[in-house]
Amino acid sequence: MKFLPSFHNPKTRGYSTYYAIVLVVVTGVVILNTFQVIHQNIIQNSMTFFEGYFSLFMLIRNEKVGREFLKHVAYVKSFTIS
Repeated sequence: MKFLPSFHNPKTRGYSTYYAIVLVVVTGVVILNTFQVIHQNIIQNSMTFFEGYFSLFMLIRNEKVGREFLKHVAYVKSFTIS
């Protein structure tokens, strides 16, 4: 049970790695679903998107990742508002 706190405490070493891997897997599933390589029902699709949003939220809780994410969002926003 010593590994469970690393999934909840954003200051631990494996926290951002775990949620980044989850986000990559969810992104892959969404892409495969979009190209109809795999098929999911509506409940599975909803849960896949929920897991993606949840892992992104958990990633942003980490100070370094959250700060860099906000920098990238501001950078992209500067291109779209010109």
